[in-house]
Amino acid sequence: MLKALRLAVLALVLAAAGWETAVAPPSLHFPRDHGAHPAFRTEWWYMTGQLGDSGSRRYGFQLTFFRQGLDPSAPEPGQSALRAHQVLAAHLAIGELGSGRMHFAERRRRIGGGLAGAADDDLDLFLEDWTMRRTQEGTVVIAASDRGTATALRLELAPAKPLVLHGEGGFSPKGPAPGNASVYVSWTRLDARGVLALGGSTAQVQGQVWFDHEWGTSQLGPDIAGWDWFGLRLADGRELMLYRLRREDGSAASESAGTLVERDGSSRHLSSADLVLEAKTWWTSPRTGARYPATFHVTLPLAGLDLEVRPQIPDSEIDGRGSTGTVYWEGPVGVAGSSTGEGYAELTGYVASMAGRF
Repeated sequence: MLKALRLAVLALVLAAAGWETAVAPPSLHFPRDHGAHPAFRTEWWYMTGQLGDSGSRRYGFQLTFFRQGLDPSAPEPGQSALRAHQVLAAHLAIGELGSGRMHFAERRRRIGGGLAGAADDDLDLFLEDWTMRRTQEGTVVIAASDRGTATALRLELAPAKPLVLHGEGGFSPKGPAPGNASVYVSWTRLDARGVLALGGSTAQVQGQVWFDHEWGTSQLGPDIAGWDWFGLRLADGRELMLYRLRREDGSAASESAGTLVERDGSSRHLSSADLVLEAKTWWTSPRTGARYPATFHVTLPLAGLDLEVRPQIPDSEIDGRGSTGTVYWEGPVGVAGSSTGEGYAELTGYVASMAGRF
């Protein structure tokens, strides 16, 4: 009874604060819904992928934009245009699969004033000179560079499969109370070509990329400490997205779920009962002391999948305390077992709980 009352109070507080919450399958219209949704408190656009050059060198990368709402009200007459109603942060990480080195840069600016922006009618983001934009031809172009880490990336990405709407028509529940949900869509396989610069050398690269776009206000249930997320591209032409929502005691919440994308682009929602996800080995960060799961065993009987997912750069801990305030593990993974493949994993809540952040 007390827990139910606490959840109801949380929903009322968020409603009173003026933020919209995801409570039912949305009516989505693209390209408009590729853009920002400022009526919701949090939103992110994720690009993760693995690339190779003309030789044998391979890389993993992520370029992520995070929008955080600070005030849901519209600017009042006479109010300064520089008053922050929203903040945009971004992370750029490029990993060298051969050496195991990860290079990371971050930025954060208020939206407005010309330094950062997020269009609300299509995918069009910028944070200074870091950009993610959809062209009229339907491709996506991303670009980011950082002098401090001597890294740069510019890619043109063409969707190889249709957009996937996770959950029920894009409605992705993540907790028991109304509003404990997000809207979640993905391109699970984009063909990428472009240029990658690292340490003074530049290479033409190509590969495949995963795109996630998610927005909401009170996504996580109050007892969720973090999540383990995977976006896997299998060599047999399928993709598998899955996430385990972890409670404070380490157990998995029943709202943990996933999506299986078939070769033809059709998709199937997966409940927590369809999947088994077990950590088999662990890695401890030398900087934060956090103990992250490393190798995972994934079984999906309905699809005939029995997989081992292993990190390709064990030290992929990202310290984003200068932008988003979080430390998490995000890096490239390899897949073996009943099917081979590659992808990315994200592990959160191992340094500090994510409760109350999303």
